[in-house]
Amino acid sequence: MNDKLTKESSFPLRFKAYLGERFPVVSHGILIMSYFSSNQFLAFTLEHPGKPASYTLNSLIGAIVLFCMFFHLRVFDEHKDYGDDLKFHPGRILQRGLITLRDLRRFGAAAILCELVLSLICGIPATVAATIAILFSALMLKEFFVSGWLKRHFLIYAVSHMLIMPLFALFVFSVTTGKFPWEAPGWFWLYSFVGFFVTFNWEISRKIRVPGDEIEGLKSYSKIFGTYGAAYVVILIRVIDTFMVFLVGWHLNLSPFFYITLIILFLICCVGLWQFRFNTCRRTAKTMEVYAGMYIIAFDLTLAVELIRKNGLEF
Repeated sequence: MNDKLTKESSFPLRFKAYLGERFPVVSHGILIMSYFSSNQFLAFTLEHPGKPASYTLNSLIGAIVLFCMFFHLRVFDEHKDYGDDLKFHPGRILQRGLITLRDLRRFGAAAILCELVLSLICGIPATVAATIAILFSALMLKEFFVSGWLKRHFLIYAVSHMLIMPLFALFVFSVTTGKFPWEAPGWFWLYSFVGFFVTFNWEISRKIRVPGDEIEGLKSYSKIFGTYGAAYVVILIRVIDTFMVFLVGWHLNLSPFFYITLIILFLICCVGLWQFRFNTCRRTAKTMEVYAGMYIIAFDLTLAVELIRKNGLEF
């Protein structure tokens, strides 16, 4: 379908094709709702132990703001990576000129404006938290003003960019509690960095390639750690983030269902490693990425469902 699009095709069709390729709305919506819900329910439970959590108007507004934040990050990434993508991925919608960087700048600016305006509805603390995240994303766009050095240190580059995830979680905390992000309790800070690790896990998983698929000049984690070394790093990070979630569950005195589900999710990721290790091919490499993406949604939903089961939910 995308192959039939031309610059003369209607803009809505071209932009829809771009979103489908680089920012699928439905899958991102599910991810953001699960991420927002788990962080919201955790923030409320830590502030009001034993009381039922609730979805409010602020919940909806906060989720929309978070969606806009993820979108403007995509826009920033397109600007940062345009040259490399033109070289290595010339068939993409943006690189074919069907959507331009100027188009994306307008949408990105609109997204940031929405973030600020809607955050004000949620209160000053939420606005401050959103502003901190936006400013950090601007530093990411500028690659912290050390672009050359960061590009020579691919792992540090990735870590520095993943640090946006705890800031997103702290935004949810401020929307939920009406408190400033630095007022979040230690257990919430711990969970906010779970988001860092699970996203980093997915980031590594999607950039593992079998030897025949490595591209000269295009960086991958399999080049840094080796084909299987990168896969083992994925599992190591999975051990870390699963243990962190276990600690949060222990603090909240959650039921065995919570821990059993986490173990099952962890074992599924181990199956992905096993398949890749003993049947190394493009398909099994992609499977590791799929499992990592599924884990992000599944573990957030697991915590949200368990907190609803324990404390109840109001609208």
